[in-house]
Amino acid sequence: NSFQRVRGKLWFQKELFLIAQNSGELAEEADFESDFIGPYSEIADEELEQLRREGIVSKEKVELTPLGRDVANRLRGHISPAILELISEMKRFLNNLTKEELLGFIYYSYPKMRIDSVEFAEIDKNREQIATSLFGKGKVSLGKAALIAGMSQADLINALKATGIKVFAE
Repeated sequence: NSFQRVRGKLWFQKELFLIAQNSGELAEEADFESDFIGPYSEIADEELEQLRREGIVSKEKVELTPLGRDVANRLRGHISPAILELISEMKRFLNNLTKEELLGFIYYSYPKMRIDSVEFAEIDKNREQIATSLFGKGKVSLGKAALIAGMSQADLINALKATGIKVFAE
C-alpha cells in the first residue's frame, strides 16, 4: 500500500493477528494469546523492536524507513502474491478504523481473544454504535454487523435506517 504506515502498535498486533489467522505457519510462529487488549504476540512485539534497532522501522511510528523500504522491495520477490495481497487487504481494512471499531471487530470475530481484555466491557457497551459505524464504512456485511451489534439483522436494519445509513443500494 505504497508503504503507508500502520497507525500504531495496537493496529500492528491486530493486523498481524488477522494475517496469521489466514496463514497456519505464521499463526504457529507468532503464538498469539489473549491479553489485556485482545490478541497479542510477544514474539511480534520483540521482532518489531528489533526492526527498529536495525533502522528498518521508524522509532517513533510503525512505518518503514528508507532502509526498510529497500529491504521490503528486495523481499517482495520472495513472498507469494497471495500473501502480499492478504497483507494489503488487512492494511486497507484496519488502518482507518478507530480503536473501538478495531477492538469491536476483533472481540466479536474472535471471542476467545477478549477473555483477558480490560477494554471489553467498554466495547460491549458501545457494540451497536461500533457495528453501525463498521457497516457504514463498508467494512463489514450486514450479517457481521448484526453479530457485532448483538442484534437480529431486522433490528439492525431499523437501527441503521434511524441513523441515516443506507442498508441497500438504490
